[in-house]
Amino acid sequence: MSAEPFARPIFSPASAVSFRHLRAFRAAAQHQHFTRAAEAVGLSQPALSALVSQLEMHLGVKLFQRTTRSVELTAVGRLFLDAAERMLADLDAAVAEAKDHALLRRGKLRIAALPSLCTGILPRLMDVFHRQYEGVALSILDVPGDEVVALAASRQVDLGIGYMPASGTLDAEPVLTDRLVALASPSLIPAATTRLGWRDLAPHPVIAMSPGTTVRRLMDEAAAEAKVSLSIALQANQMPTAIAFASAGLGIAVLPSSGIPPEMQRTMTCAELVQPRVDRTLSVLRSRDQVSTPAVEAFLSILRSEAGAAG
Repeated sequence: MSAEPFARPIFSPASAVSFRHLRAFRAAAQHQHFTRAAEAVGLSQPALSALVSQLEMHLGVKLFQRTTRSVELTAVGRLFLDAAERMLADLDAAVAEAKDHALLRRGKLRIAALPSLCTGILPRLMDVFHRQYEGVALSILDVPGDEVVALAASRQVDLGIGYMPASGTLDAEPVLTDRLVALASPSLIPAATTRLGWRDLAPHPVIAMSPGTTVRRLMDEAAAEAKVSLSIALQANQMPTAIAFASAGLGIAVLPSSGIPPEMQRTMTCAELVQPRVDRTLSVLRSRDQVSTPAVEAFLSILRSEAGAAG
């Protein structure tokens, strides 16, 4: 049968056609009966008929050939059904995907963090997060402090964790405070030592982080305040390297407490550096115009809980 056009077609913009129209049309096409179609989609028969009539009016063409006994698709109706089913399938898939992200069954989370955190607290947080949200892909970039800020500001990551106050484009939420400590073999510093003055480091070889890092800057400032000249024997770009040097007895490493694995704190001497004591506040950094996601909020909840327990 050929499509029966309206005497005066009313061509409406595509935005006038809603998914309610498409669902009503598909149900009528599938059941070839308006009453059964209405029951299938939870509408009254008059409501479904009205939606189909509105759709035909918007399109300016008849989609069904109606008789007293049946409802059949016209040629145009059959063509439109194929397109309608594709659109509804795409919508259903998009809704399902959005729900999966909302329920954390899937998603992505990108974090930039200081290397000290990647050797300390972050592995524990990642383990907790993975066990709770297996479908969310979590990626960590361990980069210096200035790169943490740059990546967060440019929204190349969902959040950064670093040592930096809020800038014009960043919000900073303090989550953890750590301090500089001396890490050494018990052969250099007695295991029972819990506090060590900066002047006490003077006779020993010091293992320092490389110039340009936040830890090195804080160390240099503290040594200057204490009026002590440190003997830098070794420098490391990465904290695991500095820890390995200290473990081998090559010197006393000056490191942030958050970056020292618990097992190292049990087997080596880890003494708080004082006179002056050097604290640093670590913050979650996010671009002010970046929309948060369920994955971000879930990770932050775990981070805040861990930081609270540590405090």
